Amino acid sequence: MEIFNTIRSQQTPPGGQGAEKTTALQQTAKAEHKQENKIEEVRQKEDTEKLKKELQEVVNKLNKEMNSLKTSIRFGFNDQVKELYVTVIDTSNNEEIRKIPSDEAMRLAAKMRELVGMIFDKKG
Repeated sequence: MEIFNTIRSQQTPPGGQGAEKTTALQQTAKAEHKQENKIEEVRQKEDTEKLKKELQEVVNKLNKEMNSLKTSIRFGFNDQVKELYVTVIDTSNNEEIRKIPSDEAMRLAAKMRELVGMIFDKKG
């Protein structure tokens, strides 16, 4: 019984110093978690930027190769729908003959992505 009383007397009462330490630890853990989330967001943004840059380099190389072949095809990338497109051009007057997928199809795809995002972003 004496051991039990000794242990009990060494414990801090609720709301005392022990509770303050616990709260401080919880706040520190939350701050660390927020910092980790920010770091992850920065990494994802850097990865996205790197991917865009690499994709633009590939598109430029494809266009350069097609120019050397004297063809009337151009490659591009649409950021809104995150897809490549091909444009067929009349080389005599630089007029666009056809774009695959069409501008209308890319606008529709962008709108659908926006609507799906709105549906899934709602809490509830």
